[in-house]
Amino acid sequence: MKNNFFTVLFIYLLSIGISFAETFKFETSNIEIVENGELIYANKGKAISSDNNLEIQADKFEYIKKIDLLKAFNSGLALIKSENLKIEFDKMIIDQKNLIIKANGNIKVYQMEKGLIIKTSSIIYDQKNNILSSSTKSILTDSHKNIFNVDSFYYELNKDVLKIENVNFKDIENNNFNTSLAYINTKTNKLFGKNISIDLNNKSFNKNNEPRLKGNSVINDNNFTEITKGVFTTCKKRDSCPPWQLSAEKIQHDKKKKIINYKNAWLKVYNVPVMYFPKFFHPDPTVKRKSGFLVPTFKNSPNSGSFLNTPYFLAIAQNKDATFSPRFYTEDKFLLQTEYRQKNSESSHISDFSLFTKKEGISKSHFFYEYIKKFNIKNFDESNIDFKLQQTSNDTYLKTNKLTSLLIEDDETLENSFGINLYSNDLSIVSELTVYEDLDKKDTDRFEYILPKLNLVKKFDNKTKLDGDFSLESKNLIRNFDTNVFEKTNINDLLFSSYPEVTTTGFYNNYEFIFKNSNTDTQNSNSYKEDENYYLSGLFQFNSSLPLTKKNENYTNILNPKISLRLAPNSTKDLRNKEKRIDVNNIYSLNRISENDVIEGGVSLILGNDYSIFDEKNSKEVFGFKIANNLRFKENDDLPMLNQIGEKTSNIFSEISYSPNNYLSTKYNTSIQNNLSDVNYENFITDLKINNFVTTFDYLNENNSKGQNSYLTNTTKYSLNNSNSLEFSTRENKTSDLTEYYNFMYQYKNDCLSASIEYNKDYYSDRDIRPEESIFFKLTIIPFGETSSPDLKN
Repeated sequence: MKNNFFTVLFIYLLSIGISFAETFKFETSNIEIVENGELIYANKGKAISSDNNLEIQADKFEYIKKIDLLKAFNSGLALIKSENLKIEFDKMIIDQKNLIIKANGNIKVYQMEKGLIIKTSSIIYDQKNNILSSSTKSILTDSHKNIFNVDSFYYELNKDVLKIENVNFKDIENNNFNTSLAYINTKTNKLFGKNISIDLNNKSFNKNNEPRLKGNSVINDNNFTEITKGVFTTCKKRDSCPPWQLSAEKIQHDKKKKIINYKNAWLKVYNVPVMYFPKFFHPDPTVKRKSGFLVPTFKNSPNSGSFLNTPYFLAIAQNKDATFSPRFYTEDKFLLQTEYRQKNSESSHISDFSLFTKKEGISKSHFFYEYIKKFNIKNFDESNIDFKLQQTSNDTYLKTNKLTSLLIEDDETLENSFGINLYSNDLSIVSELTVYEDLDKKDTDRFEYILPKLNLVKKFDNKTKLDGDFSLESKNLIRNFDTNVFEKTNINDLLFSSYPEVTTTGFYNNYEFIFKNSNTDTQNSNSYKEDENYYLSGLFQFNSSLPLTKKNENYTNILNPKISLRLAPNSTKDLRNKEKRIDVNNIYSLNRISENDVIEGGVSLILGNDYSIFDEKNSKEVFGFKIANNLRFKENDDLPMLNQIGEKTSNIFSEISYSPNNYLSTKYNTSIQNNLSDVNYENFITDLKINNFVTTFDYLNENNSKGQNSYLTNTTKYSLNNSNSLEFSTRENKTSDLTEYYNFMYQYKNDCLSASIEYNKDYYSDRDIRPEESIFFKLTIIPFGETSSPDLKN
C-alpha cells in the first residue's frame, strides 16, 4: 500500500512543470491526466503555449488533446506577448487548432504600449490574422483618456486600425460624440467616422443653449475635429430644423485654440440661407472671452446716416481686452470707437474713445477714462481712489451718433473727477475734486467746479443713558458755477435715533433728533445769503404708531394710525420758491424738505394712517391705503409753497394700491391742497394682465411745479404664442399736447434666436439733432449678438 502511494506521489511531483502536450506546458499546483492522456485537468497555475507567445493564468484548466482545445476558468489572465496584450476574463477557450481564442465574463483588455483599455463581456481573438473583436457593448479608453461606448468593435492589430460601430464617446474636453461607424488609428489616436453628431461642452453660452455639430464625416484627434458638410447651432434640440444654423463645406474645431473655423458657410434661419461667409470663425462654447469678430449690424438714422458696424473683440491677456467698433457709412465718412478694459487684483482701467472723420476733413471725437485703485489703510476695511476723465469735441456728438459704452451714462453732462474713499464699520470718508460740463449750456456757464467735496460720517459708541445710536455727518463743499457764483459750505449734523419701544398698550414708539450747524461763505448765490453766514438749529421728532391687526382664515387686515410731533426753532431761511416734493412715504422723514444746510423750523404734527389687506393664501397685499397730513400751530412762510408744508394745514398726501388678483395691479399717488379741490400732484400706474395680453399705463400730472410736467405713457404687449408677440409703446406730453414717440414691434423669439420688425418715431429735436422715423429688421443670434437692417423706410 505504501509503495503504491509513493509511486503516485512521485509521478505527480514529476508532472509539475512538464508538458503533457506539444501545444501547452502547464505550471500548476496540481494536475490530473485521464483517458490515456487525452484529457487533462489542472488547478491554480498557468499554461504556456509552445512558442511562449501565449500565457494563460487561471484557477482551473481543462485541456482536450484530440481537438487541441484549452479551457480556462476563474480569475483568468491571458498574455499575448507579441502584441503586448493583457486580457482579464472569467472564462476563456483557446482553440489552437483553428488559432481562435474566445473569452467572456468581465473582460478587460490592456494594450499597454498604445494605452488602450477595453471593457466588455465577450471577445474573440483571431491569432492567425491577429484580429481582436467583439459583438457586445464595450467601453474603450485611449491614451488621451477619451472614453468610447460602442455596440461592437473589430481591431486589426497588424494595421493598428480599430473599427467601432454605433459609437458614443466623450473627449477630454467633455464634448460628446455620436457616430454610426468610426475607425481609430491606435498608433496616432486619430478617429475617422461618418454620420457624426457632437454635443459640445457648454461652459460659457446661455444655459438654455445646446451647442452642437453635425456632419457627413469626421476626422478627430486630441487637437482638431474636422467635419465635412457640417452644421453648427446652439438651439435646443427639436423635431423640426433649428431656428438658426451655420452650414459649411468644412468645419474645423481647434481644441487647443478653442476656435471653430468655417469654410464656405451659410447662415440659415429656419433652413433659409440669409448670409454667406467665405471664411468665418468664433470661439467654442468653453470660451468666455476670445478674440474675433462680433456680429455686424446695419443701422440708419437721419442724424448720423446709414452705416455698417463690424465690431471686433480682442482678448489681449487674461485680464485685458478691447472692443474695436468701426462704422462704415454710405457717404464718405468713417467712425472708429474703441473700448479698452483691464482688471487687476487691486485696480481696474477702462477707456472709451472714438474718432469720426469726413471726406471734407471735418473730425469729431470723444475720450472717456476711469481708473479705480484699491489700497490698504490701517483702521479702514475698504479704501480706493477713483479717477474719471470725460471729453468730447462736439456738444451733440455722443447723442447724434448714439454712442454706447460702460462709461457713457449721460450724453448731456461730462464729469472729470478725482476721489478718495475710505470706509470702515464706524467711519466713512468720501472726498472728491470734480468738474462738470453741461453740454446744453453755452460758454463758461456750462462748467461747474467742485474743489473739493468732503463728506464724513462717524458712528459713536453711546455712552449716555439714551437708548439709541449717535452719528456725526459733516459735509464740506467749495463750488463755483454759472461763471461767477461761488459757494463755500460746511454743514455738520449730530443725529440720534432711539431704539423702538413697544408699550404694554401696543404703541410702537421711537424718537430722533438732529443738531445742525451750517457755515457758508458765498458770492452771487441764490441759495445762500451773501458773504459769511453761520447757522445753528435743532429738531426733535417723536413718532408713535398703534398697529391693529384682524385675522380670518384668508386675510389679514392691518390698521396702523401714526402720529409724529416735530419741535424746532421757528427760524428757517427763505425756501418758498424751492420745488421739493413731499409724499406719503417721506413726510415722516427728519429732512423731508431735502435741504442740507437748514432745518425745517416750527412746531408741527403729522397725522397719518396706513391700512392694508393681506391675502394669506397667495402671500400678497390686495389693498393698501396710506394718508397723511401735516398740521402746524403757526405758519412758516419760508418753507416751500409747493406742498403747503409751511401752512397750518398742508396738502393731503395719499397713496392707494389695489391688486385683487394676478391680472390687475394699480397704484394712485396724490397730493391734494387743503381746499380739497386742487390737485398738486398725481401719479396713476396700472398694470393689466389677461392671459397673453399685458398693458401698462403711467399717468403723471404736476400742476404746481415750474415745469408743469404732465405725460401719459403706455406700453402694451400681446403674446400670440410662446414665441410671437406684438408690442406698442408711446408717450404723450400733456403739457404741450404732443406725442414724444411711437414704437411698434413684432417679435419672434425662442431659446436661440430673436427676430423683429420695429417701427420707431421719435419727435425729439436738439440743435443739429432732428426727429427720427425708421422701420428696420433686427435679428439676434443667441449667444453671438444682434444685427439690424438699414432703414427700410428709405
